[in-house]
Amino acid sequence: MELWVRAKEGEKSVKIQGSLKKVFEEVKEKFNESPQILAFNGTKRERRRFKRELRQAGRNLLKAAENYLRWYKSCKKLFS
Repeated sequence: MELWVRAKEGEKSVKIQGSLKKVFEEVKEKFNESPQILAFNGTKRERRRFKRELRQAGRNLLKAAENYLRWYKSCKKLFS
């Protein structure tokens, strides 16, 4: 998945690339406040999941990242 974001108006855009988990981890590490989403691209399943997480988080990318990573860890524990 590829995600292009910008922290604030006038700043350079940042490209984050990798799996959905990796993208959300990088967003959480790099940004203190929710960045502006410029574009995203990925497989059909990744795009669907990304949009679903954003809707549930009220269009807040940081909150969506936290929710997804929490869900991912709980699934990992469940199936380990």
